[in-house]
Amino acid sequence: MQKKILITGGSGLLAINWAQKIKCNYQVTLALHHRIVSINGVKTIDIKKITKYPPSSFDIVINTIGLTSVEVCEEDPNLAYETNVKTVINIANFCKGSNIKLVHISTDHLFDGMQSYYSEVDKPIPLNIYAKTKLEAEQKVMSIYPDTLVVRTNFFGNGTDYRKSFSDNVLEKLQKNQVINLFDDVFFTPILIDELVSKVHQLIFIKASGVFNIVGTERLSKYEFGLQLAEIFGLNDTLINPISISENQDLVDRPKDMSLSNTKLRKTLKCNLPSLKEQFKALKGQSYNKVTLQV
Repeated sequence: MQKKILITGGSGLLAINWAQKIKCNYQVTLALHHRIVSINGVKTIDIKKITKYPPSSFDIVINTIGLTSVEVCEEDPNLAYETNVKTVINIANFCKGSNIKLVHISTDHLFDGMQSYYSEVDKPIPLNIYAKTKLEAEQKVMSIYPDTLVVRTNFFGNGTDYRKSFSDNVLEKLQKNQVINLFDDVFFTPILIDELVSKVHQLIFIKASGVFNIVGTERLSKYEFGLQLAEIFGLNDTLINPISISENQDLVDRPKDMSLSNTKLRKTLKCNLPSLKEQFKALKGQSYNKVTLQV
């Protein structure tokens, strides 16, 4: 019997990739809000109706809901709280009441960026509303339902026609022979969505809970990311200009170093992760069926 998985935030980049990755091995349902998405072999429901489903409806809930724009969160703190905190509280209560495994997707923006390779036990120092609401969501969900698996990450992969990923934006510019500016002083530890999904399900299998950093092993700048991506895809990396984040005075304050340590993950699963170049090669080789969108 295939396990039944509900993915909230079902029209988002992560949820769609997740559903595509696992739909052959699980009964997948996407919980949608405004945008309607149709993927062959995947069910959909209205997010507002999930509490009406009996406990046996789902074995696992993957919560990918999040208002991720740092600028929008700063402009509208109430919306940020409603989306990033209150929604998560409701989902945690639903999962606890129905004894459903919950995986909550968090962020790597929780720290002040004054060091590198933050671990799960390092004290968060959020710099903006986005980070504060994501941190509060972690704290609330673990308080309500300690069995939750909280995932801190920074992922890349195939986007949709209405929501491009960071790698999409870089590739699209280079393929059009357009110049792109990338920060050479903002660092992170990105991971391909397929790898993220694989590691999450391995942790679910061993009944892991608590906070895990699921990220790549390599710390690099956004500029270095672009250069390596261009190399694997055979594109002109001279179109990529290194710039400093300090040149963008209009940006809300955010950490310059978001790199996370994946030591706990590797020790728990007794595994290594592929290099970033190997992940870029996997990205290049992906060919998913086109997602049909209805508005």
